[in-house]
Amino acid sequence: MADRDAIIDHLQTEIAALDSRLETDNELIRSLQEQLEAHKSRTSDNRRTQVYRRAAMDMIPDGDQLQFSNSAPVIIEDMGEALVALGGRLDHKFAEIKALSEITQRVNAGMFFDEVLNHVFESFIAIIPYNRIGIALIEESKSGQTLVRAQWGRADYAPILLGKGYAAILERSSLQAIADTQEPRIINDLEDYLGAHEKSASSRLMVREGIRSSLTCPLVIKNEVTGFIFFSSLSAGEYRDQHMELYAQIAGELALTLEKSRAYEDLYLRNEFITKVFGQHVTNEVAAAALSSDGPLTLGGERRKVTVLMADLRGFTPMSEKMSPEEVVDALNVFLGSMTEVIMDHGGNIDNFIGDAIMAVFGVPIAKEDDTARAVACAIEMQNAMAMVNAKIEGRDLPDLTMGIGLSTGDVVAGNIGSEMRVKFSVIGAVVNLAARIEGMASGGQGFASEATLDDVRSEARVAGSLNVQLKGLSAPVPIHEITGIGDCEIVRAPE
Repeated sequence: MADRDAIIDHLQTEIAALDSRLETDNELIRSLQEQLEAHKSRTSDNRRTQVYRRAAMDMIPDGDQLQFSNSAPVIIEDMGEALVALGGRLDHKFAEIKALSEITQRVNAGMFFDEVLNHVFESFIAIIPYNRIGIALIEESKSGQTLVRAQWGRADYAPILLGKGYAAILERSSLQAIADTQEPRIINDLEDYLGAHEKSASSRLMVREGIRSSLTCPLVIKNEVTGFIFFSSLSAGEYRDQHMELYAQIAGELALTLEKSRAYEDLYLRNEFITKVFGQHVTNEVAAAALSSDGPLTLGGERRKVTVLMADLRGFTPMSEKMSPEEVVDALNVFLGSMTEVIMDHGGNIDNFIGDAIMAVFGVPIAKEDDTARAVACAIEMQNAMAMVNAKIEGRDLPDLTMGIGLSTGDVVAGNIGSEMRVKFSVIGAVVNLAARIEGMASGGQGFASEATLDDVRSEARVAGSLNVQLKGLSAPVPIHEITGIGDCEIVRAPE
């Protein structure tokens, strides 16, 4: 840059480029512009050059600071060269920031744990070198030990020997120091490390995979280490302090995103299990019991006392023959939706929808002292809700719908029934069949209960009448009772 005019032109270009990166009101920019004007007029201002020197030394790479370490005035050639170096440093820093921003966006876009981690694997290569990434989380064992368990791993090679499920006791592992300090660890020669830590089974497996260097970083949420992320390379000497610094800029958000994705996935799987086993319509209480490892459900079922409620529309089948399939479905959805709401309000568990019939159970998976009373109250409120059902289907050229209900109380076997491919929580026993038979005796608007059901609520139930009936499949007549009220619940009859 011996030619002064060329130097001035170059410096003007670089100042303009720097000005686009930094704030307009920037001391460095102002100083450079003033120095340029001074140079144009062949004047020198040592004060301004010293301001520039201090700013440049703070911002340019360490290796380039030597030329500014003396007290001599900074000449215009030095200023230009330093400006170029500074611009390159800024370009690199901006590229890192952009990469981190893109990683954050991609990672935050994932919902499921594996999905988020696949985004991590595909994105982090922009700032950290690796051939393999693994995730391990801290958990408590049933015996009270603190474990580190591998949750996910992905590599650009095969096979992965240290896979999902591998676990080690935290206090006996080298990860304890990382958990205590919350600082990343670099191992740039894993074979040498294994020689000094012969008992490290995880290191031995990684060496067998071909890994030669690693960067282990803690996952920290609210100042608590919840797990670790492992960046591993097939090359020795791969990692530097700058890689730890880059990870640190996104560590907190990454840990929170992983925690969020695990919570979402856990909720999704829980809901899927509930739907698979119970259907869509269960209370939170029932869901919690179903998901508890110490809950009342066991494979193969167990004997339980329940009250079974069977409800069925009267005359709907011949009625539906005159309707389109769409009209049938629409009317059924109105009916089943309204009844479902009443059943759940009373703490019942919907066992099944059978065409225009509903089977609900009270007493499983959670048993309460008032199961029978709630079942009877539910039957009464279901009959009262039919007025709303008919109001909703008014205009469909249908007669008013009516419903019969049967109630039966006794022991059943309750549990998960089916196969691994299709499983359902249900109850089996004579009580179920009896409820169905009793329901068949009820006219529209009536609800009949078995003797055992009435025995449980006799002191508070109101009975309109009783019958001894011969039911299909039974050798002797059985008493059934028309219940019209219990407590504050009373069947509301439409005015004639």
